[in-house]
Amino acid sequence: MKKIDVLGIPVVDTTKSEFIDHIVDEMQITEKPICIVTANPEIIMLAKENTNYEKCLLESNYVVADGIGVVIGSKMLGTPLKERIPGYELVHDFLRTAKAGHNRFFFYGGKPGIAKQAAEKANLLYPHIKIVGVADGYGGDGNGDEVAKKAAALNPDFIFVATGAPKQEEWIAEHRNQFSNAVMMGVGGSLDVLSGNVDRAPEIFIKLNLEWFHRLITQPTRFKRMLKIPQFLFEVRKSKK
Repeated sequence: MKKIDVLGIPVVDTTKSEFIDHIVDEMQITEKPICIVTANPEIIMLAKENTNYEKCLLESNYVVADGIGVVIGSKMLGTPLKERIPGYELVHDFLRTAKAGHNRFFFYGGKPGIAKQAAEKANLLYPHIKIVGVADGYGGDGNGDEVAKKAAALNPDFIFVATGAPKQEEWIAEHRNQFSNAVMMGVGGSLDVLSGNVDRAPEIFIKLNLEWFHRLITQPTRFKRMLKIPQFLFEVRKSKK
């Protein structure tokens, strides 16, 4: 797939629909894990500040533009990405398009009980899926190595890791070799939303690409993290010179 260089990170230039079809097709022919990073400006800036984390992104199979800031940055560079691909929507799309009785899911992350609640909600929404295991992100179900061993024994086709950046990408990079052709994707706060414990932004915010602003006004503690957006755009502008 075509990729656009954004501050040294190769971001897939595709639509969400095309990307889902591509991943489903790739799962049929590969015996290796398929690692997906859902990147926003904060994640790309973290990569610029931490070479080990940058390596996690560069060695992943696909980096998609989860944040509208990444799409704006690509336009500033004169190489506009086709569209934003929200990680939360990918979670639902992979659940929705799963083959009945075949695709197996594992949810990892969130506070104690969140992954279990998210699994229960997913089963209600998509009764054809099979969730083979869950683990919280606070050590209640073991440390990272123990969770990886548990998950690998269950042979999942999809692993959604919701431990936040950079931990989720680092966990995937460290443990990917324990899995065969499973799709391993960092999904941030998606399990919190799927479980019903956190509301996603209203549709109008999503359509206007202001989901980040909704998170800021509903979670003011994110203010420092949001400062990464203007820093990211400044770095993009500098990189053009």
